[in-house]
Amino acid sequence: MTDRAVRSARRQAFRAASLVAEVLFDWRAGVRTRGRVHNESRVADLSVGGDPQGYEPANILLWWRMMRAVPVAPGSSTFVDLGAGRGRPAILAAQRGHRRVVGVELDEHLVAEAQENLRRWRSRRRPTRGEDADVVVVHGDAAAHDLPGGPLVVCVYNAFGPTTLRHVLRRVCDVPQGGTDPVFLAYLNPVHAAVVTEFPQLVLHARATRWAVYRLQPDTSAPAPG
Repeated sequence: MTDRAVRSARRQAFRAASLVAEVLFDWRAGVRTRGRVHNESRVADLSVGGDPQGYEPANILLWWRMMRAVPVAPGSSTFVDLGAGRGRPAILAAQRGHRRVVGVELDEHLVAEAQENLRRWRSRRRPTRGEDADVVVVHGDAAAHDLPGGPLVVCVYNAFGPTTLRHVLRRVCDVPQGGTDPVFLAYLNPVHAAVVTEFPQLVLHARATRWAVYRLQPDTSAPAPG
């Protein structure tokens, strides 16, 4: 078998595994997160950056691989998903054990679907020790959403173009850090990764073909682009 054939077989196997993971996730959680939504034109006027992308759910297998590269303790950190869609990453983060999970979504119709998915997911959860995860999906613009202090993981999945991403990165760079509280940017499908290089405060921590993780360095003297 040639190298090209091997790569093709691996891609097909990964697509099949990804599909199985999506179907099982929705079935087990009692939710509906699959399927694309071409809503760019409907929400463009609501966006500060004016460059929203249509909804496509995050690949579950890639999401888990990416999050394993983020060295924070979920139980003591906040997870913020910018461009939350129907709430898949928010539920995944809650399942991972994050202390607080916030999804931010520009499309009010998707917000309603995400909130319904959260309700269904909660109704199927098995009782666990301790308090339930604090998980919400709110209607808002990623470019204008205030971020909490660290420990913090900000997740982005190509939900918007470079203009909005710059707004987001400025806010990430302005996150207050108490002591050594870490702040990470987890960028799945980093189409606009070149934009991140404009912000020297964000240092590449880990990378694969379809995701990248950056850590905020609070001691840098270089300002973010204005």
